[in-house]
Amino acid sequence: MKCRYCDNEAVYPDGLCERCHQAEVENRGASVLSDDERDNFKGQTINEDGTVYEEKKEQEESQSNVHIYMTHGLPLRIKLAIGFIIFCVLAIIISALGFLILALPYLLGGAVIILVYQIVKTLLRHR
Repeated sequence: MKCRYCDNEAVYPDGLCERCHQAEVENRGASVLSDDERDNFKGQTINEDGTVYEEKKEQEESQSNVHIYMTHGLPLRIKLAIGFIIFCVLAIIISALGFLILALPYLLGGAVIILVYQIVKTLLRHR
């Protein structure tokens, strides 16, 4: 198979020879790789956010599989929704505890009355 641009032997699947393929890659500039292409690529690649990705499979295998989730990347409305849910749960817990604290004297009074009633009833049965 011949090259599309010159009559040299094409060695790449896109129909280009070594020289034309190299020239096209240089003219094209940087391109975004898929995750699969990036993982199979030997060397450094630059992610879209500007961080450098290097193949460190040996290091990754030795590290534990602990994932740390940070909230600085979440949108503001998600943060607000999570905060509102946490606020509501805390409000319910605090109000339930407050209700128990307010009702505690009445509950203890009721328990004392039942206890005294049981004692008097037991004493009257034995006589």
